[in-house]
Amino acid sequence: MKATCRVYLFTYKRNHLLIRAINSLLKQTFQNWVCELHNDSVEDSFPEQYIKQLHDNRFIIKNHESNLGGTKSFNLAFTGCPEKYASILEDDNWWEPDFLEQMINIMDSNPTINIAWSNMFIWREVADSNWVNTGKTIWNETETDKTFNWPANRPAMAALHSNGAMIYKGAEAANYSIPDNCEFSIIEPVRERLFKFPIYLVSKPMANFSHTISTSRSNQKWVWTACQAMLLSSFIEAANASQQKFKETLAIYRQQEPSPLSNFFVAIFFILKKPSLCKFLTLNDWLIINKWLIKNIFNILKIKAYLTQQQNVYTFLKENTVKSP
Repeated sequence: MKATCRVYLFTYKRNHLLIRAINSLLKQTFQNWVCELHNDSVEDSFPEQYIKQLHDNRFIIKNHESNLGGTKSFNLAFTGCPEKYASILEDDNWWEPDFLEQMINIMDSNPTINIAWSNMFIWREVADSNWVNTGKTIWNETETDKTFNWPANRPAMAALHSNGAMIYKGAEAANYSIPDNCEFSIIEPVRERLFKFPIYLVSKPMANFSHTISTSRSNQKWVWTACQAMLLSSFIEAANASQQKFKETLAIYRQQEPSPLSNFFVAIFFILKKPSLCKFLTLNDWLIINKWLIKNIFNILKIKAYLTQQQNVYTFLKENTVKSP
């Protein structure tokens, strides 16, 4: 019988976590799946050896001939597949037993939906490979299931969905590839600009998100500032009335902690190059920005150079961010 869902499982030198992810797949109440496991560590033979001892022909091993990195690897899940649905399981995350069954039922019941995403429990890795349940979820559990259309202010600098808890139509997957040099920290919000909305959010947590000690995401805060400024700028430029959209978005993010106002500064002067937008900044906004400038005086040139390096990513964002009606 042909599989209904192709699960893309990506791993890189986290074998102790990989086993947990695979076990969560094997324990799914829905079993009509095929798993394409991508090992991005050329010298690591463990993933293939572990899969072979399972004696489960639903697994397909893809050992990369060279290290592709996170973004290029994840793009492999968006080349299109013959199965009706596709999903991504990262080696550090894991699913609740009913994840696939519930998500596929939702997709089957809503044929106009191309992407569905489940809420997630949040876990934190501590010393000696131990894990702590934070007691938190990505979304408020009291919320009901809902759909999102573009544009919405939340994804101005972030994503609505998460790689490790999504399911999407295999036939549409090839439309969701992003530049291979895109910073791994923002692959979700960049890819989300390509999705065929609406996105369906399932408020029930059916997957687990882990804050790991070791990560592929940059630990340089100035890189995160530059990336979020690109997302924000492309969001603003997609609005017909950019000044009004800037004002609305600023009002929303002004309430956020920690403050993201430095992203607005970088967007105004380094990307949008519209100092006229400064009129929407309050005295308190400037106090926060000045503190950031003093602390990051030596990172300003790094941010500018990084934005130049990522120019093709920003062009991609501008071209693919849906214009406001």
